Formats: sequence, C-alpha cells, structure tokens
Amino acid sequence: MERLFTIVERCAPELLDALKNRYQILKQVFDYQPIGRRQIAKNLGYSERLVRSELDRLKERGILYSTPSGINLTVLGEGILNEMNELVPYLFSTGILEQKFKEIFNLKEAIIVPGDSMSDPFTKKDIGRAAARFLQKAIFPGCTVAVTGGTTLAEMAEAVDSSIDGTGAMIVPARGGLGEDMEQQASVIAAKIAKTIGAQYKLLHIPDYLEENTAEILKKDANISKLIKNIKFSNILIHGIGPAIDMAKRRGLSELEINFLKKQKALAESLRYYYDKVGNIVYELPGIGLEKKDLENVETIVAVAGGSNKTDAIEAVLNSKQLNVLITDEGAAKKILERMN
Repeated sequence: MERLFTIVERCAPELLDALKNRYQILKQVFDYQPIGRRQIAKNLGYSERLVRSELDRLKERGILYSTPSGINLTVLGEGILNEMNELVPYLFSTGILEQKFKEIFNLKEAIIVPGDSMSDPFTKKDIGRAAARFLQKAIFPGCTVAVTGGTTLAEMAEAVDSSIDGTGAMIVPARGGLGEDMEQQASVIAAKIAKTIGAQYKLLHIPDYLEENTAEILKKDANISKLIKNIKFSNILIHGIGPAIDMAKRRGLSELEINFLKKQKALAESLRYYYDKVGNIVYELPGIGLEKKDLENVETIVAVAGGSNKTDAIEAVLNSKQLNVLITDEGAAKKILERMN
C-alpha cells in the first residue's frame, strides 16, 4: 500500500489531493450531519466552489444525499468512509508519526488519528473508532479482553459494531468502577462491547478505589476470586491514561495524597498506578483487578488516549514500557515528538 501511494504521489499528486478533499468532506458530513455546504467550507477552510463541486460528484455516486435540513451520508457513503479510514496514514502525515513512535518506544503498533481531541470532540470519537478497528483485528476465539473505564473507552464501546466476531471471546473489566457516569464505567463498557460482538462477559460491581484491608477481604470471596483470575489471565488489555492530579481528584484522594503526588512529580495515572516523567511508579492505590505484575503475562497491552493536554501523561506511561500498542491523536503525538527533538 505504501509503495502504491508513493507511485501515485510521484505521478499524479492531484489524485491524492482529490482523495484528501473528499475524505475530509465525508468526515465533516459524518460528524455533523445534516450539515450545509457553507458550514463544511467554513470548517475545512475550503472555498465554497470546491466544496460544491466535490459534493455534486459524491451525490452522483450515491455517497451523499440532500434534505431541506442539510447533507447526509447514505449507507453506501458510511461504508466507503469506513474503508477510507484505512487510507488515513497514507493520505496524511500520521503514517510517518506512527513509524517514529514504533521505533522510539518499541511498540508493536501505533495508530494516530488526525486532529487534537483537546480542541475537537470528534477527534476523541475517531480515537474510539480506531480502537474498535484494532479490536476487530486483535480479538480471537477463546481470548479474554480486559477494558478499563473512561470517556475514550466509552467512545470505543460506542464505535464497536456487529461486524466484529466475538464468538468464544470473553470481555471483562480490568478493574472496578470509578464512580463515573454509568456509561464510562469499566463493567458497563465491557458488557456493551460483549453484547454487540456476541462475546461472553463478566462484571465487577465494586468500587475501583478501596481501603487495602477491604480489598483483601473481597479478594477472598469465591465469586470475586474467580473473576479476578479471569482478569489476570487476559490476552488483551485496553486501557486509558489520565493526568495524575486530575485523576487523583476524580478518585477522591485526600489533600495529603494529592500533595504527595505533586511532590513526587506524578504526571500520569493508569490502572490505579501513578507515574512520573520517566515512567517510574510513584504511588499505587489498593483495589481489585489487574496489577502491574500481571501485565507481564498480557500479550497485547493497548493504551488509548489523546489530546495535546494529555501529552505529559501519555509520554510518562510510554516511558514505563508497560504497553506495546498506542492509539492516540496527532495533537498529542506531534507534541511528544517535538519535545524529544
């Protein structure tokens, strides 16, 4: 594929420009439909003449249709846009970024979507869709997939569809609930994914943050103990990353604990662990679910997070070397690389 795009770029660069324009227009329609022509032109910084011309071509091919409220994607158009998502690394600069991240951080795979989810909420949805596509490739019969909670994982659950075959697979929460909105809790996300793809699932209806003695007592419960065993033997882990102090406040940590994190220069939180700039764990919260020592046995560990405001947190977890797949956005990726140069 890369070789093909190199040839096209040398011989007919105008074809790549046309593909980029049409992808961007289809993406605008998908995100904002029904949407008007002028709004598309304004959002993309394109001339109305160019947008009108491209819209006419796309309508002729049955990819778009118009209503009094605006322009919409047809079912055919949605399918084409989904296929075009595979071309994004070749159409834009993200392919080069992905290769750099794989080399620098020794990753099996890096997936970087265009945009910055700090300023564009639809970019977070794109990260979720990219995570759903990765799951489709990674899942296999008999495997166990552990997922955490959070807004980005909730977007992934929303993007998963029945084209993913989850037959024989098990989806489990990697940890308990944080007390987030219901849709953002790990158990809810696990159940939603499993029901959509036809997989089995198990739930962990306990708080994520527990007093140490409470956690130890619960681990002795037969049902919880059995579920913990399932979680610890996961084949795939998909987790989010958050800024340390923000996550500490969301978890209700005491002022003393938050001050300790600041003193230790904690930048990131993931799976109840707090990391400093170089990836060292500086604080750990007691709880039930996957623990740091369990990660050695997990074949595929996927971190899903984006936004230039999360750059410090993402880089800290990358430096911990606990993951081998990163799914992020261009805003975070470029900022991380800029600071390394």
